[in-house]
Amino acid sequence: MRIRGIAHRGCPDKHPENTLAGYQAAIDLGFTHLELDVHLSKDGVPVVIHDSTVNRMCNACGKVKDFTLAELKELTVGGRETIPTLEEALRLAKDRIQVFVELKNFVNNYEGIEAKTLQTVHALGMADQVIMMSFDHYSLLKVRELDSKVAICLIMGCLTPAAFPFMKQIGSEYLWMPHPFLTREYAQECQSNKVELIANPIDTEEVRRRLLEQFPTALASTNHLEEWREFYMRNLEALG
Repeated sequence: MRIRGIAHRGCPDKHPENTLAGYQAAIDLGFTHLELDVHLSKDGVPVVIHDSTVNRMCNACGKVKDFTLAELKELTVGGRETIPTLEEALRLAKDRIQVFVELKNFVNNYEGIEAKTLQTVHALGMADQVIMMSFDHYSLLKVRELDSKVAICLIMGCLTPAAFPFMKQIGSEYLWMPHPFLTREYAQECQSNKVELIANPIDTEEVRRRLLEQFPTALASTNHLEEWREFYMRNLEALG
């Protein structure tokens, strides 16, 4: 059984977020998609961690960009895992699960993050398995400048009709939105523009019910994989 949904940062309610153990759990549960976050180390290696600092998840403090890869590898995540490189994460996912790769460029302005991420994706032969996304829309413009074919997802924090012409400009077919902002009208506009709508985070029974009733064609991003899996299987025909 394939579970249509996005494993947000892996399986964070069972494993430390953005770790290989969490990604493996998402694969084992049969999810169709995985989401992960990319920063650059001090020596320019794409690494997978959500925050711009290591403070919340690791046994250290400081900005990710101030640690070399070797120094980051000495840290522990959640007390038992390590920070994966993008290459390690994608090798695990290869031929097993689609991957949304979020470029965390809107705070740090990592020079060359787009090119280095794409280089890793192409080196592994995974251009057809990866969807690039970012809150930094200039970063997405750079992605499209470097690669005319890779899939792109636009992340938005509000409803705006301006999203659709920009998406056509960069050839983006995915739109990632916080679920509280969604309306039936906007979902219909997405369908009219042939845009796949992604709702995040879908983490409670109330929100899951709202998604089913109002936006059944949306792709759900969740932090609670087992709960979504059980809900999806109970409502398979409607969510198909």
